[in-house]
Amino acid sequence: MVDSNEHSAPRFTVIMPLYNHSAYIDQAIESVRNQTLGDWRLIVVDDESSDDSHDRALRHAADDERITVLRQSNAGPAAARNRAAAAATGEWMTYLDSDDMWYSHTLEAYADAIAANPNREFFYGRRDRISADGRIEKTAGEFQSGPTGARELLGRMYLSTMVVCHTRRLFEAVGGFDASLRSCEDYDLFLRMSMHTSFMPIGKSTGLRRRHGSNLSRQSGFSRFQEAGVISRFLSSGGSSLVPAWLAQRRLAKLYYSSARQYFKERSMSKACESISHSLRHRFTLKALGLGLLCRVLA
Repeated sequence: MVDSNEHSAPRFTVIMPLYNHSAYIDQAIESVRNQTLGDWRLIVVDDESSDDSHDRALRHAADDERITVLRQSNAGPAAARNRAAAAATGEWMTYLDSDDMWYSHTLEAYADAIAANPNREFFYGRRDRISADGRIEKTAGEFQSGPTGARELLGRMYLSTMVVCHTRRLFEAVGGFDASLRSCEDYDLFLRMSMHTSFMPIGKSTGLRRRHGSNLSRQSGFSRFQEAGVISRFLSSGGSSLVPAWLAQRRLAKLYYSSARQYFKERSMSKACESISHSLRHRFTLKALGLGLLCRVLA
């Protein structure tokens, strides 16, 4: 169901999944409305919020025809982003979560980078942090000196949806987000994109990640196991030709070992045993062997 206005295609589509962020949604949307470059359309997809987030988004849409608000049954952020992407008409796609913010220059910075690099399809900026009391913490960013790709991304997930800008053509070429994933869906998307293009840093801060109690990262045995699964799928789908085999094996071994440690802390011994077995298959280490033996004793 479309709750607000449709209009002609802008250059940039801003995709915003929304779920129970009543305390933050106004500032998130206002940071888009305050852009120095006005050639954008914001598509908000409410994922069946139970607070007044949806109503707040609608008030912005009533006041600005560049904002479209959609609503769906709860299906997670990947499905919400896909829903927004299906409604996108602009050449370029960007993202902002409903509890984060942009700088006023964000879209202008992307436009300048696009003009300077007309053959590129993927750009990324730096992500700073904003505390609960509004203090901004600047970050240096990673891999800012030149184009990056599959090798760097396999080694570490250094990209964040809130500071990337890519063509709609690229998004459609890889099939969008995998809505079956409840974590690592962004990592999965970017790995698949790395088989089609490289990533160009713009050397500027373009996003502010808000730090609050409900969005602090909490690693779990499952999240680490799923991250390893995303990488394994990437490698088996053609990504193995883009990265050294030793790097892939080392990365998977470390992830599965981390998964096993988390499962051990969670007292899920059978799952810890499974993860450590995967780790040892990819790379033998004494510490992995020791953890595996301990898990089997306690299982």
